[in-house]
Amino acid sequence: MPLRWITRSKRFEMEALPHLGTLYRMARQLAGPDGADDIVQETFLRAWKYFETFDSTTNCRAWLFRILRNTWISRWRKRRLELPLTDTEAETIEPYYDWEVELLKDEFSVGIKLALSDLPPDYRMVVLLADVEEFSYEEIARIMECPIGTVMSRLNRARRTLVRLIQAQREEEIAEKTARLAERVTRRKP
Repeated sequence: MPLRWITRSKRFEMEALPHLGTLYRMARQLAGPDGADDIVQETFLRAWKYFETFDSTTNCRAWLFRILRNTWISRWRKRRLELPLTDTEAETIEPYYDWEVELLKDEFSVGIKLALSDLPPDYRMVVLLADVEEFSYEEIARIMECPIGTVMSRLNRARRTLVRLIQAQREEEIAEKTARLAERVTRRKP
């Protein structure tokens, strides 16, 4: 039996819309700031379209993340097949949304962002779902459409890789600082 429009709208507003911020944060990690708005918008459009099929006894957040993942994969596949066009406009104005300020205060440091961007997409997604969004292994398995064992092994490998990448960044920073300090000392000597 289809939900009445008002009932459906209120249910969607109560169950799905509160997850807008977390979905946007994940989309920024997957597609960058330029593609996040479009992916989140498409995710919510798909969620609205199929909301009648959503079982309210299950986890709406996990359901939305699965839609987000599928949307991101679809866009990634489509973009792979497109030829790049030259940008004719010299400068584009990026839209500003009031809720972005609150959301972005929890953004990762530059080092963490770099390390995350160096991870393979499946590893990045499993780390973000487990450690940032705090989904259970079972929920992540459903979102990523893979067995729980695969989630656990990917998460383990991703965390180890992330630690190695962060350590390499720190060692590089220390080497750069040491080189600059040595350069200053040699300049001062007459």
